[in-house]
Amino acid sequence: MFSEKKYRVVFIISVVLAVFIIGGAVAAIKLRSKDSGGTKTTKIGQSAKKIVSPLDGMAYTSDVANRHPLAVSVENHPDARPQSGLSRASVVYEAITEGGITRYLAVFGPQDASEIGPIRSARLYFMDYVKEFDAFFAHAGGNEDALAKISDYAIKDIPHSNSFYYRDDKGRNVASEHTLYANTEKLYKYATAQGFDINTSSYEKMKFKTDGPAVNPGKGVQINFSSDSYAVRWQYDPVANIYSRFLAGKEDTDRNNGEQVKAKNIIIQTVDRTFQPTGSYGSQNYVFQNLGSGKAWVVRDGQVIDATWKRATLTSRTKYFDANQIEIEMNPGNSWYEIVPPEVSPSFF
Repeated sequence: MFSEKKYRVVFIISVVLAVFIIGGAVAAIKLRSKDSGGTKTTKIGQSAKKIVSPLDGMAYTSDVANRHPLAVSVENHPDARPQSGLSRASVVYEAITEGGITRYLAVFGPQDASEIGPIRSARLYFMDYVKEFDAFFAHAGGNEDALAKISDYAIKDIPHSNSFYYRDDKGRNVASEHTLYANTEKLYKYATAQGFDINTSSYEKMKFKTDGPAVNPGKGVQINFSSDSYAVRWQYDPVANIYSRFLAGKEDTDRNNGEQVKAKNIIIQTVDRTFQPTGSYGSQNYVFQNLGSGKAWVVRDGQVIDATWKRATLTSRTKYFDANQIEIEMNPGNSWYEIVPPEVSPSFF
């Protein structure tokens, strides 16, 4: 009897040891497979191959690098500040609407923004810029000439919808037009629901160069669009080779992260405009001459380059040329376009 018990114990111990040995071997095989690339569970953002985005010249994982551009109309009334999401946009346009108030068109692509806004109405000249990127266009209504031309322009429209936009007063006592927000996740879902392809893009990319060299101390720029409330200053940092934005004498920050808005490239473009008191469709509006050519300045690396802008058609990209008629290349990173009328001149310091 004692002998049978002894053999039983030995048998059980042998089985347990065998299980441990087999388990260890399996784990070793999996580890070798993972190290050699045999696994198919590589997480995006860890070891996935990165490619350069045509929107800002930076390298991203392939799932977002060529994501279709998303343009959002963002207001700049003092009651709307600080805005959400501008620090995550690859391209931002700023232009005067009515009453000296400026408004932004923020173009997103490879970077997500947890919140964007406050979102405001469309303007026809912003649609000119939307067409440069064949972008989806997120807005809340618009003046009559813009809304009338959306179809003619073949805009990939994603207008205000309660399913994808939301209201948030941020604890402020402000009018409802300062409370509309969305985010990139919701807006890309909206575009998908509209039948648009969010994973591809086909627009003429900007030309990019290698970052730098920085100029120490370099030059910044100031633009007074209409009043102190819309006075913009870009301060150059030669160490990081980047520009920090100030608005109305204060740091211009992103509500999402509290960080000051920065830019790698600043393009100041002079555009003729005509004010229509009644407008083509019954409302006051400006008409911008965004086709043709005109005066511009490209500010990057602490340098100010006198330039000429040229744009032939609605779907072509606006290009900037130096005094030798060579197209100016931009630094990889985000770009801000300050669209000014002839009576507004930048000052450099």
